[in-house]
Amino acid sequence: MSLDTNPVPELSGQQRRCHVLLMLYAPLPAVQLEMISQINGTDLPTTRQDVAEVTREIQRLHHLDILLSGEDACRLQGTLLDQRLCLFDGLRRALRTSPQFIANHFMPWLHQALQPHGVADDSVCQQQLTTLVQQCALQLGREFTERDLEFLHLYLQYCLWQNSAQRDTTFSPIAFDALQVQWLREKPEYLAASHLFSQLQQLSAGKLAEGERDFFTLLLRLLKKHSYHSSGSDEDQRLMRQIEQVVENFQDVAGMKFSSDEGLIRQLFAHLGPAIERCHFAIGIDNLLQDEVTRMYPRLVRTAREALEDFQQEYRIRLSEEEVGLVAVTFGAWLMQGNALQEKQILLLTHNNPQLEEAVEQQIREATLLPLNIKYQTLAEFQQYGAPGGVAMIVTPYATKITDADPLVIHTQLPLVKEQRKRIRSLLEAP
Repeated sequence: MSLDTNPVPELSGQQRRCHVLLMLYAPLPAVQLEMISQINGTDLPTTRQDVAEVTREIQRLHHLDILLSGEDACRLQGTLLDQRLCLFDGLRRALRTSPQFIANHFMPWLHQALQPHGVADDSVCQQQLTTLVQQCALQLGREFTERDLEFLHLYLQYCLWQNSAQRDTTFSPIAFDALQVQWLREKPEYLAASHLFSQLQQLSAGKLAEGERDFFTLLLRLLKKHSYHSSGSDEDQRLMRQIEQVVENFQDVAGMKFSSDEGLIRQLFAHLGPAIERCHFAIGIDNLLQDEVTRMYPRLVRTAREALEDFQQEYRIRLSEEEVGLVAVTFGAWLMQGNALQEKQILLLTHNNPQLEEAVEQQIREATLLPLNIKYQTLAEFQQYGAPGGVAMIVTPYATKITDADPLVIHTQLPLVKEQRKRIRSLLEAP
């Protein structure tokens, strides 16, 4: 196979990694590091780093791995369902960031592989695919964007190739467990997916595996845009009621009220709608700051998790820590906005016991739902120079000189007793 030797324009890291992922899906005899380097215009060390970063991402989000074999050939390892779901994300991203790679490489590779099966260059077949996608939109009462139409047209061709090639990639019904099948077949997309499956079965001369019917349902589910101004369907109305209950639960547990919750419900609707599918099908979500969120806002995360319990029972799911963390951050932002509160600056006086000081910081963070900006100052510096400006509270586990400093100096002994927690919380949450 000959490679284009024309100079490659400098690509961003995201574009290069998109290309790496799609090359692993392309119908090619092998994908070698040297080939990736030539197409991306990078040296081998950069290519190895790109492959490593793609590996970490797909391990985290889709339970997949990239294996390197002889002569640095790369291939994906993982279940067919996880591979298909990863391609869903990767292809959509590539259509946004690397449309030229799609047009110049991925699509020609796919069309070449489909030629023996009478799909790629047959204008009648291509038109049939376009018509089928448009019929799906009509059946679902949706309006696909141009990018959605382009994505579906290309993704369905990929599914046709996998089935027509008669490799070990046919999508058997056992690709889903019983609960996943039940979930999909109760969805409004199932009828549209069944029609799509029947028409593509004719187009492929009966080569589609039966499990594709359920996968097409999932594909259409994942493309759904969850909007607060919903279609009024029973499904959307149910979701709206459940999210309203989540907000009510949060206020009950937190002991705080939102001055206005319409915008909050809108944001939660857009996040939790797709989160249900992600949980049912073990799709990860990026929240690289999750550890930091849990450390800095422990009570907020715990309160959000408790507020979501009824929601999880209703949909028979268990939200990941990353999903809960994103919901918690949404609640925190609305608490600050709705109550016109500012992030409080806390000064923690340190001396010679870092473990004790870290424990004090966590106790302070546990005292409130609101974001805190905790700064450190040594006890000696405080006694000599006083506190910097803008500090709302000074906290220390160490004895210090009596001072008329404003704000108040709070001496803490761990664990904090109930009255200390109430006092700290009232100070922190005061407007």
